[in-house]
Amino acid sequence: SQLSSTSLFVKRVVGLPGDNNIQMKPGSNEVTVDGEPAVGPDRSLCADEPLRLIDRLLEKGNGRSIDRLDSGDVYVLGDCKAVSVDSRVFGTLPKENIAGRPLARIWPLDRIKMTGDF
Repeated sequence: SQLSSTSLFVKRVVGLPGDNNIQMKPGSNEVTVDGEPAVGPDRSLCADEPLRLIDRLLEKGNGRSIDRLDSGDVYVLGDCKAVSVDSRVFGTLPKENIAGRPLARIWPLDRIKMTGDF
């Protein structure tokens, strides 16, 4: 299913307009941009979901392989790789859909941070 125009979620922008060769590696589901690992912290913040429901979404995901990001598109990833529905699943996101920047991280509790770069 497609995202609603009213869907609101927090994701990390890892691919910008003009970036090339965005690939999701089979098995690890890690993402590379221009042959380099996607930027950001360790994305293994959450334990694997026991039923591995994300695997079914990733198998047919629209963001497994993208040649080049168009001028109005970004590629986003969630910090909980094991369960995150992100660009690996739904593909690119229009830049105009970005509503803001997070002010704090409150989960997991041992990684609370109020401001700055997450």
